[in-house]
Parts: sequence; structure tokens; C-alpha cells
Amino acid sequence: MNILNVVLGLLCILIAFVIAARSSGLRDRFLWGAVAITGVGGVVLPRLLPGDGTRLALIVVSLAALLLLLWRQRKQ
Repeated sequence: MNILNVVLGLLCILIAFVIAARSSGLRDRFLWGAVAITGVGGVVLPRLLPGDGTRLALIVVSLAALLLLLWRQRKQ
């Protein structure tokens, strides 16, 4: 795994923590969305699929989804 994948994966986890810190509790849909996006797109799928390019693409998509979720959470 190259360093870019690791850094972007850590960035995904950091944004998920920011979303969790701003959530209103366990019933908040933004919290569960962040957990699902980070868990599936940022951790599970990149480990299952071969190739650094595929992993990088999945992490970038997860990062974009988390940023969109953070933007929607701030907007509300």
C-alpha cells in the first residue's frame, strides 16, 4: 500500500470523527452515514480489491462522500 492511500484513508477517518463529534447522538443519520462510508468504502473494500489504483479510487470516492456528508451536516 502506498503512502497516498494511507494518508487519504487517515483523512477519511478524521472527517468521520468530525462528523461524529458534531452529531446529536446515536440516532443521527449523519453519524451512521459516516460510519458506513468509512467502514465500507475506506477500510473494507480497499483491502479486498487488488491493486493500488483501485484502492486509491475507492478511498477518493469515500473521501468525496464524507465531504459531501460534512457539508450537508453543516448546512442543516
